[in-house]
Formats: sequence, C-alpha cells, structure tokens
Amino acid sequence: MKSLLLFKMRVIMKLALKSLLAASLLSSTALYANVLEGHRVGLGFNSTSIDDIAFDGKYSTSGLTLAYGYDINDIIGINVSLNKGSGTDFPFDIDTSTFKFDTDIGYTFHMQNASIKPYGVLGFAKFKEEASAFGLDAWKWDDSTIFVGIGTRATFNHHFYTDLRLDFINLKESGDNIFADQFSFTVGYKF
Repeated sequence: MKSLLLFKMRVIMKLALKSLLAASLLSSTALYANVLEGHRVGLGFNSTSIDDIAFDGKYSTSGLTLAYGYDINDIIGINVSLNKGSGTDFPFDIDTSTFKFDTDIGYTFHMQNASIKPYGVLGFAKFKEEASAFGLDAWKWDDSTIFVGIGTRATFNHHFYTDLRLDFINLKESGDNIFADQFSFTVGYKF
C-alpha cells in the first residue's frame, strides 16, 4: 500500500513538473514574441546628397521623414517612409520627395531595458525632383528603382526608438546616372 502511494505521488509530481515546465516555456515564448513584434511610427530629419554624372553637378536637400514600420521578429522588419526635402543650387530652388518601401534584415541584440539592431536594407524607391529659378519652373523628373542601405535601430523601454540610416539609390534621368545618397535620423514610438 505504501509503495502504491509513493508511485502515485511520483506520477503526480512528474505530471505537475511537466505541466509547470510547459506553461513556463509557452508563457516566456509569448512574452518574448510580444517584445520583438510590433508597429513603429516615427518622425525625423533627412538629408539627400545628389550627384548628377551627366552635368557633373552635386547638390543636396534636407527636410523631414515620416516613417512606419513593422517588426516581424528580431531579424526582419518591413518599412514604409516618405522623405521630403528642399535645397538650393544657385540659381535653382530644388524640392525632392522619396517614397520608399523596404525590408531591414539584421539581428537584434537585447539588453536589460534596451535593444540595438544593426541591419542591411533592400527596397524600392520612387524619387521625384522639381526645380525652379526666379519663380519659373526649370525642370521636373522622377524615377523608380531598387535600392540598398545600412542602418542601426535602438529601442528603449520596449517602446521608444531611434533609427539612423543611410540609403544608396542609383537613379536615371533621360538615360543619365544620378546617385542619391539619403541619410535619415528618425525618432518614434513602437506599439
């Protein structure tokens, strides 16, 4: 009778231990996934440096960036952004806008109340440029292309983030190469 009672207690203890282990693994995975996944919305500064090979011209614009992103896990994120900028290359006033849809791929390193993710970027960009001189339209052109980039995103307290990024865009205007390098610094909130 005593051995039967000990056997039942061992079975109950093993069952309880397995249940506790399974519950802790499931809950820690769910908590870990919630930290990594999520929507991001940010606002920031951008600077575009343009190198026109055909006319040997170099000029830059600067302005605002509006960004939205979704972190799928600690490696892959999806991003949509709109960069608006303006600048001067005497006598021209130049306005640029860039719509980008891309994915960032890197690994997130977690610390106690922060994380940092260095990443590479591959995406699609729609670039548009308009110029005027003395109040008259001078030129207007646009192009769409695949682009690459690099960046680093830091997240603090699981909600606030900063994103530092450099994108390299090879554009064509009337068959001529134009290189646009875009730097952006974004601050935002992760849901």
